[in-house]
Amino acid sequence: MKKVIPALTVAFASASLLAACGSNSDSSTSNNKQTEVYTSTFATAAIAREIGGDQVSVKMIVPPGADPHSYEPTSKQLTEIAKGDLFLLTGTTLEPYSKKIQESLKGTDVRFIETSKDVTLLESDATLHAHEEEGHDDHATDEHAHEEEGHDHGKYDPHVWLDPINAKAMARSITIALSKEAPKDKATFEKNLEAFDQQADELDEQFKQAVADGSKKELLVTHAAYGYLAERYGFTQLPIAGISPSDEPSQKQLAALVKEARMHDLKYIAFEETVSPKVARVIQKEIGAESVTIHNLESVTKTQQNSSYFKLMEENVQTLKQALQ
Repeated sequence: MKKVIPALTVAFASASLLAACGSNSDSSTSNNKQTEVYTSTFATAAIAREIGGDQVSVKMIVPPGADPHSYEPTSKQLTEIAKGDLFLLTGTTLEPYSKKIQESLKGTDVRFIETSKDVTLLESDATLHAHEEEGHDDHATDEHAHEEEGHDHGKYDPHVWLDPINAKAMARSITIALSKEAPKDKATFEKNLEAFDQQADELDEQFKQAVADGSKKELLVTHAAYGYLAERYGFTQLPIAGISPSDEPSQKQLAALVKEARMHDLKYIAFEETVSPKVARVIQKEIGAESVTIHNLESVTKTQQNSSYFKLMEENVQTLKQALQ
């Protein structure tokens, strides 16, 4: 990420030049136009669409398949954001560039909203399984070196939306922000929130049943995005990569993971369409596991851009049913 910062400096300067234009824009048609919302993750965009409906235009700045952990916005995107109304952040460590965007857009009317402000965050280390302790001393030096190089991905796990109860809290934050931005549509937003909460509660019950019906309590996944889901429903994620897909395991960690997968007789490995580390295929072949698909909802494929939060999460329910059987 260090290598792209100089280029971003130019982008931020360009966006700053638009500040006056953004703040002095004609407001005569404000009662008729959609509220323009930008987000960094698919999950936040999908929840905003559920709440905002036709009254809101939602755009995700991270392209399909890109990694939000390391993505940097382009100068064109900064120009567009400067003309918008809201930028919805998760409010965790997922958007390392957010402070620079906020600084560059001072003087515009864009409001930045931390959607996870009412969520109890899990520490990253707490979401990783204990098999990492094997060979931990040997790996600690390497891990520390990575942090010194600026690759530390933060104290907290950012994938809060994978817990439907957390998604409800995010939806409430978004509803409040949209209602402040467009008071005339407040009743619509609140009605949509009620519908969202009901669907989230139903999803919560589906996950409870899927895990309760399973004979296994371990899920082998490509990267450690599922800590909140595991914490809520009482299973353990066995991740191949870390909180960020770029955090690949050491050889000792891989050996420990293969050993544990065999010990639990795991028959499935959950792959993500947007994250497919080569080492995961090696492990799959090593233990003879079948592949299933799971969605992290931080980024999606091009064909999934218009999918709903609930559609992809309900597919995750089916994946858990199969993988934990």
